[in-house]
Amino acid sequence: MSKQSATSLTAIASTPTKPFVVGIGASAGGVEALMAFFEQVPAQSGMAFIVILHLSPDFDSQLAQILQNVTSLPVTQVRQTTKLLADQVYVVPPNQHLQMQDGSLTVLPTLTQEERRAPVDIFFRTLAESHQSRAIGVVLSGTGANGSMGLKRIKERGGAVFVQSPQQAAFAEMPRQAIATDLVDEVLAVADIPAKLLTYCQGLGTVSIPLEADERPQQQQQALREVFAQLRLRTGHDFSNYKRPTLLRRIERRINVRGLPDLPAYSAYLQENPQETEALLKDLLISVTNFFRDPAVFTYLETQVLPRLLEKKTAQDTLRIWVAGCATGEEAYSLAMLCAERTLGVVDAPKVQIFATDLDEDALTTAREGLYTLNDAADVSPQQLRRYFSPEGEQYRISREIREMVLFAQHNVLKDPPFSRLDLVSCRNLLIYFNQTAQERVLETFHFALHPGSYLLLGLSETVDSTKDLYAPESREHHLYQSRLVPSRRYPVPELGPSLLMERKPTSPAPATVEGQAPNRMNYGDLHQRLLEQYAPPSVVVNEEYDILHFTDRAGRYLHFSGGEPSRNLLKLIRPELRLELRRRSTRPSNARPRWRFVT
Repeated sequence: MSKQSATSLTAIASTPTKPFVVGIGASAGGVEALMAFFEQVPAQSGMAFIVILHLSPDFDSQLAQILQNVTSLPVTQVRQTTKLLADQVYVVPPNQHLQMQDGSLTVLPTLTQEERRAPVDIFFRTLAESHQSRAIGVVLSGTGANGSMGLKRIKERGGAVFVQSPQQAAFAEMPRQAIATDLVDEVLAVADIPAKLLTYCQGLGTVSIPLEADERPQQQQQALREVFAQLRLRTGHDFSNYKRPTLLRRIERRINVRGLPDLPAYSAYLQENPQETEALLKDLLISVTNFFRDPAVFTYLETQVLPRLLEKKTAQDTLRIWVAGCATGEEAYSLAMLCAERTLGVVDAPKVQIFATDLDEDALTTAREGLYTLNDAADVSPQQLRRYFSPEGEQYRISREIREMVLFAQHNVLKDPPFSRLDLVSCRNLLIYFNQTAQERVLETFHFALHPGSYLLLGLSETVDSTKDLYAPESREHHLYQSRLVPSRRYPVPELGPSLLMERKPTSPAPATVEGQAPNRMNYGDLHQRLLEQYAPPSVVVNEEYDILHFTDRAGRYLHFSGGEPSRNLLKLIRPELRLELRRRSTRPSNARPRWRFVT
């Protein structure tokens, strides 16, 4: 490294109140990878490094000395509360885990099941919460999935994640599991990661997109339009209702990750590299969840809310729950487990139906599979793991009884029709991405969907302050609210935003009319069909043999047409991920008429 570069990095380290903090996780083969990593780290980097090696305690106790032999940075094994400083290396001692608070590291004994199963994940979480966008996660050689769950929290908080190339790692499973999240910023040879970290830290703050449009240079404004146009064109997603500061910060971060000088350069890069569009979309749609996130909230639901919801329901009723922004499904399944513990084995218990929705189709695919690593399930108690999961190799699958409670569907809460007659809506850490107008709209939608007196659960950074007339606080501590009975409940009709209007295909000009003759009027049947198509859920009309007689335009997204002889039978045309649920609902005695419909 040149003298000029080292001077620049020293300046970086001295200006912020907190250093950049790099959490490095590894297990088998990790010692060699860590040695190769620290051989490339200069004495002045502006970063603090914390190493979590998930190996046997006897070997781990030697790690500080091993690393000190290959780096000029001071290497400390943390044994008491320690002030976190830049240009130092901190090693987690055997059978201990670290927490971060007020710029210090605190060492605690490993007692709980999740701390033993997933030490890298647990540390990545505390790193993300304490250092937000200044947190960086690095995953090196190792077995299992350690790190793949915690790195999601780092990305949610605006940090970055880099991973050792699986082809180079002695044990590739940890890097591969991290890469499978689709949230890794770059995959590199281990010796190249330190230089990338330095470039990344130097670049933060050098690219700035002004919040107000009139403050942006014309070239930058045009480039931003092109970025959003590329997103709409290639992904179909419109971000006009999202918080502008959050969007711009995440675009700035992508520019920095790609090592580009400015927004116009990124716009050009986006057009030449279609895969970057998906990477940007993943950054903008980050929706992180885990099983029983915020345990106190779930304890309150289990002990206070569910008993009230169930006490007046019988076997003839259904407990209906909507999880909006469900991501990969952990929260929906957590609620299903709580409901199962309250209803399974109870003679007169109601049915449970949980609708879980998200914009991210890849996340929904994972959710429908119900297959998770042991690290993903770190927050599940051993008793629940035995009762509601079955091992499949190194992974665990949610039991059939739990999966059958949950219906996953792609859904845009800002535009698509809501569910109805709900007892509970859980929408956590989604509203924080919307502007105030969109937040109010979503809260109105939830109020319409809920029975009066039913419950809305929000994230710990979210409130109903803008719609206090619609909700009463049930528990301010847990951000749980109760739907008020109001004189009139208006249906929040989806609006066609400017971007959607621009995407519409141009229509033919209206036919000329004879002078004095009134133009043709739309009849009530056509008007009814248009209203159904615009505001009602997609629907299909079938006969008793499930042959399709008619379907609305938007129902086509639920159908899959393959090669071979064409069929009109719904049970053959329905998309594979919906087929099992449809067959289950369509089972009936031979003399009974079909009784089911699409629910979106």
